[in-house]
Amino acid sequence: MLRINQARRTILLALVAVLVVVLAAGCGSKKEEASAPGAGGGKTIATYKDGTVTEGEFKKYSTFFGIVQPQTEMYLSIPQLQEQFLREYIGYKILYKPLADKKLSDEDQKSLDTFYTQVKQQIDSDETLKKKVDDAGLKEADIRYYYTMITSIMKDEESKTTDAEVKKQFDDTKADYNVISVRHILIATADPNTGAEKRTDEEALKIAKEVKGKLDAGGDWAALAKQYSDDTGSKDNGGLYADQQAKGWVQEFKDAANKQEIGKIGDPVKSQFGYHVMKVEKRTETTFDKLTDADKESIKQEAASAKLNAFMTTDLPKLITKIDLPKTETPADGSGAGTNSGTNPGAGTNTDTSKNGSTNTDTSKNGTTNTEKKDDATTNDTKTDGK
Repeated sequence: MLRINQARRTILLALVAVLVVVLAAGCGSKKEEASAPGAGGGKTIATYKDGTVTEGEFKKYSTFFGIVQPQTEMYLSIPQLQEQFLREYIGYKILYKPLADKKLSDEDQKSLDTFYTQVKQQIDSDETLKKKVDDAGLKEADIRYYYTMITSIMKDEESKTTDAEVKKQFDDTKADYNVISVRHILIATADPNTGAEKRTDEEALKIAKEVKGKLDAGGDWAALAKQYSDDTGSKDNGGLYADQQAKGWVQEFKDAANKQEIGKIGDPVKSQFGYHVMKVEKRTETTFDKLTDADKESIKQEAASAKLNAFMTTDLPKLITKIDLPKTETPADGSGAGTNSGTNPGAGTNTDTSKNGSTNTDTSKNGTTNTEKKDDATTNDTKTDGK
């Protein structure tokens, strides 16, 4: 079962925003257009207050994003998501403009250097990726620019997040900080390493019900977990995750761990990994005053992200005057509807890559990138050990 590493520092790679005052302060597009990598290259595909986006610069940005989040290429093949992604990039350009001249701290410069070193190693080790980077004309300076843009925007918003907002964010999500001990047996539908189908949904559910029946009849958790569980992180420990913070688990597992009656084996819980047979052994609430500094930092980031995402859905559409992406033919089966090309500023798409409509990546303090999709609480790690 996949789990977020709580030691990582989450950096929101999404449409972000600051106060309306900042937006109003940004004037004159010449400086912004000159600083954005690839600006002015090719056809103009978007127009917004004080600026434009061209095909060349969007290709560079998309290629960069594809390095830190490999799924990018897949969802950019869907017209609605491509338009959404373009809108998010416009948000970045708007928000970074008043921050672009700020000097990086020594710590931030070190993180940037580490990030670039790792990205370069990734590119150099993958010929297919290297060709995509070369085709897009993505250079070292461009990669450094995008990383700095993203981290600067997020840090700026975090700096404006008050203690009261942090407390409210905690109150809204306090169940995430429950400390829970839970046993589970995972009957997987897919191989965690290859993604290949392991068994059908129906087959997995049937086995999960059989396992529950054996447990209800007094079966031994240790023996049954070892025999049946596909979760390598717990199968040799009786399926036990002891004293774990709920926040790191995938959404369905987290919800069950927070709501299931203590001491009772619940009905199989379906997640993206398969079916979990679960028993919550204990659950302890964490009050705000008992949070660790790392928890409070994480909550602060979440509060900042919530404000930025609110701007994305309400204010940004008013600043975009035209989207002119090439139209994509609709397949015969009716899937893959076209974009709202050339629409008015308020005509956003209804298709999201996540619940909050934003695309994210997880970046550790030393610059290591680990992709994450916000709100489903999962990472792209191949491990299923719950760590």
